[in-house]
Amino acid sequence: MAGKSQQIPVDMELKKAFQELQGKHINTAQQLKVYDAQIETLKRSIQHSMLVEKEIARLPEDTKVYEGVGRMFMVAGIPEVKNTLEMKVKAADSKIKTIESTKAYLERTMKESEDSLRELILTKQGRG
Repeated sequence: MAGKSQQIPVDMELKKAFQELQGKHINTAQQLKVYDAQIETLKRSIQHSMLVEKEIARLPEDTKVYEGVGRMFMVAGIPEVKNTLEMKVKAADSKIKTIESTKAYLERTMKESEDSLRELILTKQGRG
């Protein structure tokens, strides 16, 4: 039959490797989006804390202010509130660093998977 196109044989090992890489790529992309969202949330929290600290710095030291605790507010002194804000900023910075290192690891792992697939393809082409 002259009208029939010739099919190239599919290497099952390559097909499986491509499918695994595609699945890994999708999962990694989703995880990276989650991490980016977490980082943005933490950055907003840091910015909020810094703005609050800037505002209360204008007040006299002995002024009583309200500090949010869960779903309620408690009367607190400015030094206490500043200390709490400072601890929140440090904790958020630490979390951001942890998330960024996890992101770097994921990106590096993805790159290594892509490189190993390229090597597999080159090996198959060398035999073919």
